[in-house]
Amino acid sequence: MNRVKQVVMLHLRNKNTWFMVPWAILGANFLINALIALSLNNGETINTGAVASIFVYAFVAGTLTIKETFPFAIGLSIRRKDYFLGTALTVLLVNSISGIALTILSAIEQATDGWNVNLHLFKIGFLSNLPYIGILGFNILLLVHCFFLGFAISSLHRRFGSMSMYIFFTATLLIGTIGSYTMTHFELWSDFGHWVADNYMDLFWYMIPLVVIYSLISYGLLRKAAV
Repeated sequence: MNRVKQVVMLHLRNKNTWFMVPWAILGANFLINALIALSLNNGETINTGAVASIFVYAFVAGTLTIKETFPFAIGLSIRRKDYFLGTALTVLLVNSISGIALTILSAIEQATDGWNVNLHLFKIGFLSNLPYIGILGFNILLLVHCFFLGFAISSLHRRFGSMSMYIFFTATLLIGTIGSYTMTHFELWSDFGHWVADNYMDLFWYMIPLVVIYSLISYGLLRKAAV
């Protein structure tokens, strides 16, 4: 347990990566959109997807964490199991704090009618029918999901090297291209959007086994990864 705590402290020493940068990006997005809404001042509601930036950053942080801390932790004679457990605990702690903050900001946004300028940035439209405890759970789980997806990809690179990334992203691009062409050709994007809006709770629950899968993949790869 002491080693796991040591890994947590190792991660939290870098407050910029875990706290400052993502909230600075989101804060800048909020300020820009608030200024735009204030300048328009025509009563029109402005819906922006800028809150997605913090979820995207969680993915990016997942891809960078191993490069920045794994070799150093192993150099301190920390077991790979303890490194993984300490990292997972840090992820849950940090993203729980971020999820709470996002939920509070969403509540303030709703109570002030969009910060008094009809700006909807923190409020996710299709979650409006959920109680705040549900929104909190969604925020935390999506942040953790994004992080561990990036973490699993980074673990793949650490285990098999750059060639694995070429293969992975080429396959992903190929599948994405075929899927996008199919959706466009058969005009399915609108139906897909309605399906997501109608079944978002199912997608929410699906993220839980996905996080478990990403975690198992990451742990298995890191056990054999070179430092």
